[in-house]
Amino acid sequence: MGLIGRLWGERGQALVLAALCMPLLLGFMGFALDVGMLSIDKRKLQAAADSAAMAGAAELNYGDYASAAEAAAVLNGFTNGSNGITVSVNPSGTTVPSPLYGAYKGQSGYLEVIVSQSEPTYFMKIFHWNSMTVAARAVAALGSTQNCIYALASSGTSITLNNNAQLTAPGCGIVVNSSSSSAISVSGSANVTAGSVSVVGGSYTDNSGSKISPAAMTGITAVNDPLGFLEPPSYSASDCGSDPLTHYGNGGSSYIVGPGAAYSTTQNSNTVCYSSLSLGVNNDTVTLNPGVYVITGALTFASGKTLGGDGVTFYLCGNASVNIGNGAMLNFTAPTSGSYNGVLFYQDRADTQPASIQGGANSTLTGILYFPSAALTIGNGSCTMASISAPIVANTITMVGGSTLQDNSYSNVNSSSLLSSPKLVE
Repeated sequence: MGLIGRLWGERGQALVLAALCMPLLLGFMGFALDVGMLSIDKRKLQAAADSAAMAGAAELNYGDYASAAEAAAVLNGFTNGSNGITVSVNPSGTTVPSPLYGAYKGQSGYLEVIVSQSEPTYFMKIFHWNSMTVAARAVAALGSTQNCIYALASSGTSITLNNNAQLTAPGCGIVVNSSSSSAISVSGSANVTAGSVSVVGGSYTDNSGSKISPAAMTGITAVNDPLGFLEPPSYSASDCGSDPLTHYGNGGSSYIVGPGAAYSTTQNSNTVCYSSLSLGVNNDTVTLNPGVYVITGALTFASGKTLGGDGVTFYLCGNASVNIGNGAMLNFTAPTSGSYNGVLFYQDRADTQPASIQGGANSTLTGILYFPSAALTIGNGSCTMASISAPIVANTITMVGGSTLQDNSYSNVNSSSLLSSPKLVE
């Protein structure tokens, strides 16, 4: 048989081969389409897992991390227990979470969230694969924060600068919770300079030589009090001693106050309580021992005096208030360990008495200024705070009278600080 005859005899084989391969080709096409759909679902699950891990990590200090993580997953469209969805916060129900998988397996302080869902297939059903489980995993932890100033008031003007006041916070952020269209008011040649400025509402800048740099980012979600988990120190009000000034205040005296000092009722080895505390009044020289100072009345720093202390935390409660006089030369540092690591001033959340910090050109405060329910005024006349090396958390913040605040906190806030923010690590 010639070549033409042989080819003619085989003319139906290509059709047979095509017919035999068609199911396989359709299977590969179906597999590719299903994989594409599952990949889209995977991206959605990953976004939900990332968001849930971040939200849960933000609540690690409060204990409600699991519910916070699940709530964030719901906002992304994934509700635990519905439509084949599972949101796992590992390990569930423990005080200090630790991941069950990955590089941080078993390490406390790391929150792991796994979001999974059974997804239907379409073309792969011909191979009896009716559904496939898609899962995404994320791990987050608390780390150093890039924010150094928080104004917590939810309405009205929360940050006010005027009369040439200067707020400089290089490398760190300012967060304003007010929903007002004038949440920040800067006027009279005053200026705000920061790494970022974020506002729930709007912001207002006067045209007379004032500016906010960079421009405020508006419309953010309000943040919780970043130190709302911080418990007050234990003390007995009935055992609070009188102001040491009543014992020494004859003018020109030198004396020591604080834990272990005379006329100081020590609540425990590290805590003392005074009905008031006047420092530098009558030209006295006062040395502060390290420890926690509970003040139930006025805390006063006299003008023109050089005052200092290392490892101190001032806790203001009841109707206590702080007044640092204009020209007072301060050099205070907060503790570097313990329950109040990094906290210099802590005014109780129930105490709404205004706080006034003036100080002198060479003053240095190293420690968090925490006035969550109080109006904090920096400067009331011409003064310069040379360095405040830690974040400020207050209900409102006002800078007036040519005052200058150089906030260098970003380089001083690390992962061991009480003030932190969530970060994804896996």
